[in-house]
Amino acid sequence: MSQSDSSNACDDDNVVRRFGVLADRSDGFKQWLLDQLQSRKCRRVLDAACGTGGDSLFLLKHGYEVSSSDSAEAMLKQARKAKISHQSPNEAVQNWEIKNANWLTLPEDLKGYGQFDAVLCIGNSLICLLDPSPNFDLYRRCFENFKSMLKPGGVFMVDHRNMDVILDHGSPINKHVYFKEDTINKISSEIVKSPGKQDFVNITFDMIVDGSAPDKGKQNGADTTSGNNKCNIEKATVPLQAIRAGQVATMLAEVFGENCEQALYGDFKSAPVISDTAYFQHVITKKE
Repeated sequence: MSQSDSSNACDDDNVVRRFGVLADRSDGFKQWLLDQLQSRKCRRVLDAACGTGGDSLFLLKHGYEVSSSDSAEAMLKQARKAKISHQSPNEAVQNWEIKNANWLTLPEDLKGYGQFDAVLCIGNSLICLLDPSPNFDLYRRCFENFKSMLKPGGVFMVDHRNMDVILDHGSPINKHVYFKEDTINKISSEIVKSPGKQDFVNITFDMIVDGSAPDKGKQNGADTTSGNNKCNIEKATVPLQAIRAGQVATMLAEVFGENCEQALYGDFKSAPVISDTAYFQHVITKKE
């Protein structure tokens, strides 16, 4: 799910438990992803931020040849369990390759895998990489590595939370666009300034870990009640890079080339309105 040159905040069994294992993606996301791949006649896909394997499994069942990688072993452990539980009688799932690989060393970690029609970095994984360098040198290296794994004409898809609205207005947008079930009761943020380095943002999620969905207008500390139902709320804090959508788009254009085909979506819609977007999706095509 996330990458780092030193540590991985998502390589933690408690994080996996809080954020769910193979949580069911929304129909809007599934259709958007299939549309992007089908319109380009993609066949081989590298899911480079596979996490617990949900997106990879979805694509495998839709006939794609998928290789999956992540640097969070706690996530990969769940993906391997998913492979075992879903493989029969699906031959594509039986042949599913799952590999521990870091974005910063991706070509070396996936040596022998060849190039792909599509490389995915989906699930807000990108900005889990905290890059202190003034020019986002680690991000540029990752983008170069993603590009190297693509065939000419291949497509790279990457997403991230809308950090613009946090940096400009101090609070994130809480919309569950990726999943069918809303398990996040509340989100708060804290901008952490680092003199001489890039800033980052601590995002704290109030996660619904069991019980029925609460009335978000009646929040009370660690427990939330809705009528006669009581939900257990558990907090999870994740540090994320304070980077704007425009900065990501500019770096992608510089790495892939100024004349490359590039599109920006907001919550899977073109021409996004920044003030009403929870997540941005960047789609960029490698030159032939």
